[in-house]
Amino acid sequence: MRTVRRSFAVVPKALTVLAISVLAGCGGGDKGGNPAQPPGPQGTLALSAGSPAILLSTGGSATAGFTITRGGGFTGSVSLALSGLPTGVTGAFAPASLDASTTSSTLTVTAAANAAAGVSTLTITASGTGVTSQTTTVQVVISQPTIALTPTPATLSITAGQGGSTVINVSRSTGFTGAVTLALVTPPAGITGSFALSPTTAITSTLTLAVASSVAAGNYTLTVRGSATGVQDNNTTITLTVVASGPVGFSIAVDPAEFELPAGRAWSAYGIVSIQRSNGFVGPVTVTVQGLSFPAVIVPTPATIAAGATATNLFALAVDNAAPGLYTGTVRVSGAGFADQTAPVRFRVALPTTGSITWNFCRSDRVPRYFAVRDGSGAWKHIVPNGPGGATAADPARFSFDIASPTGSVAMVRLGEKTSASPLIEGHHWEVYYGTRQEIVDLAAAECIDYRDVNNRTITGTVTGYQSFDALIASTSGRGNAGVGSTGPLNTTLTVQNQAPGPFDLMLTRNNFIPANGPDITVLSMVLRRGLNPSTGVAVAPVDFATQGFAPATAALTFGNTGGEAFTNTMTFRTVAGLNAWLAVGGQFASTGRTWYGVPVAQQQPGDLQQVTTTTASTTARRQIIHFSTNVATRTLTFGPPLSLPTVTGVFSTPGSINVAGTLGPDYTARVSAYFREQAADPRTLTVVATRGFLGGQTQYDFRVPELGGVTGFTNFWYPRRLSVVRWTVTGGEGSTGDPIADGFCVLTGYCPVKPVAGATYLSAQSTGTVTIP
Repeated sequence: MRTVRRSFAVVPKALTVLAISVLAGCGGGDKGGNPAQPPGPQGTLALSAGSPAILLSTGGSATAGFTITRGGGFTGSVSLALSGLPTGVTGAFAPASLDASTTSSTLTVTAAANAAAGVSTLTITASGTGVTSQTTTVQVVISQPTIALTPTPATLSITAGQGGSTVINVSRSTGFTGAVTLALVTPPAGITGSFALSPTTAITSTLTLAVASSVAAGNYTLTVRGSATGVQDNNTTITLTVVASGPVGFSIAVDPAEFELPAGRAWSAYGIVSIQRSNGFVGPVTVTVQGLSFPAVIVPTPATIAAGATATNLFALAVDNAAPGLYTGTVRVSGAGFADQTAPVRFRVALPTTGSITWNFCRSDRVPRYFAVRDGSGAWKHIVPNGPGGATAADPARFSFDIASPTGSVAMVRLGEKTSASPLIEGHHWEVYYGTRQEIVDLAAAECIDYRDVNNRTITGTVTGYQSFDALIASTSGRGNAGVGSTGPLNTTLTVQNQAPGPFDLMLTRNNFIPANGPDITVLSMVLRRGLNPSTGVAVAPVDFATQGFAPATAALTFGNTGGEAFTNTMTFRTVAGLNAWLAVGGQFASTGRTWYGVPVAQQQPGDLQQVTTTTASTTARRQIIHFSTNVATRTLTFGPPLSLPTVTGVFSTPGSINVAGTLGPDYTARVSAYFREQAADPRTLTVVATRGFLGGQTQYDFRVPELGGVTGFTNFWYPRRLSVVRWTVTGGEGSTGDPIADGFCVLTGYCPVKPVAGATYLSAQSTGTVTIP
């Protein structure tokens, strides 16, 4: 028999009471206790995807956005996690942990090149402390990338023994950006091809085909294959017609091989197709351009090279909004009984060049056909223009570029003289400036001031107070075309055409002709008005020499170092508003004493200048003085010495380029310039200017017409022609540059390429000769 014992502990009464009391305070209570407290608010978290699916190709990547929303007082950080990635696919969040101020993250999914195509479900989990984690799903769709090839043109005709080209356009599926390798697959014997770019990440590559003379005439189908890593190969075909070769009657050359223009805006360019005849062929040939018709256009003008002729023009333009890129074609020349000849030609449609310097052209006849810049001693660069080809002041043609070096060079070519009946566009004029960066900036700023746009503003008035048949001369600022009617009657009309908008200064002079030795024209009386701005159709106040005229100021001028040469004087008056009024002209004679005519002090305002331009009569060794002064006063002006004979030679390595070298005396170190003119119909003319800053202050100079043959868009046809005789004029010092038109304008009107400064005297001397282009 087993005995069971139980033990009991006695709990003190005091502890029992205390436990009951504590439980009452923490429990539901009763009538004598505290009420129960409700639970605190629970935090919440929500997660949403910006897109239900992520699409990408193998070897590529794609992104998707995710947004979290916090609630219920939850402000803590949230972590994002990703699961369900298939093999070869990775994913990463940016950011993966979102602090209290961040509510969105971007998931980047990347598929390796060997990842399997298909659809997978990714699970995204958002979790935070004290809140329930949330999940959402997105589909990942991985596809095999594709490429497609399209030839332009898809058909070619090439004469056996020659070549041609087509452009292979490469398109890629979304997300694939890899390089594509292009190949001509097993072409027929004698036909070979080469790609300008392969492998390439570009969207086009030019295929150049060569057909051996042994290839039989007929049609051939050529296959071009494109391949890339992780992409199925794609093929396209080209239909090639081989034309039987015949006897060669001529060879051809295309210049330039590549045009470069902006899209539209009336910009165009000219090139040339020339032929070299052989085997007794003298007949006409026809010229066509294959593969370039839209949006880049090149056409021959005319389309026939006449019997005995050697060239025709190529005209190039791009339509408005043409896509930038390189377009290729083939020039074909055909002559009866002889094998066709072909040559490739390219057209680059380019965006306008940008830069910190902009040279604006406000008049359409001043807009260059070609504009190139050289930064320091770097390579020449073609500048693609902006704005319209038909420039106006309101919408100028703009050439922008950078010059970071202390010196730079600018070359521009525009249409020149046309003196023959030839259909070729042959007369071209160059302007070349070698200067400091600031000098080039200043030239650019002066363009639209010196060569402003034409307008229809006309100013009228009446003139009285002169004697019958006096010579009256009118001048306005802004280079308006001012004229006075017949002075037979004692009242006449004043008319100013093409007057620039805004206020202008007006001067009229009453003059006398003196046929004997002395000035040809001397001023008797003058009327000066400033700041005129009449409304349209309103005449200026009547001009009356009898009541408004004032006598000129006069002083004695003495000229030194004339060497007994005859010389002329032109005396003008300038105002800050741009007036350059013609006052007196002295004829050609050798007397060293002259009378200076100018505007009296009483009629002057600050900034006004008197100008005397004095030029010797020599046609081979001309010397010149240009003097500026505030007042007319007795003065001696001394000519500089004759210019040391320069060495001028044709450059054999660059057909048409000319080199100039020599030494400048101390009077002429400010500048040296050269003017060249072919002694032939449709002459090429060139003005080249090199400043002291460019030459480094040296007395020795050595420069040439720039060699631009390798610069995009330039044609060597613009150079003086081989074996042509070129007349040259080299000018030392600051004065007119030798261009007969510019020289005449300077000598007769005082508009000279120098800076008007009170007290300045500019000396220059010229030397003239001829050179034969090798």
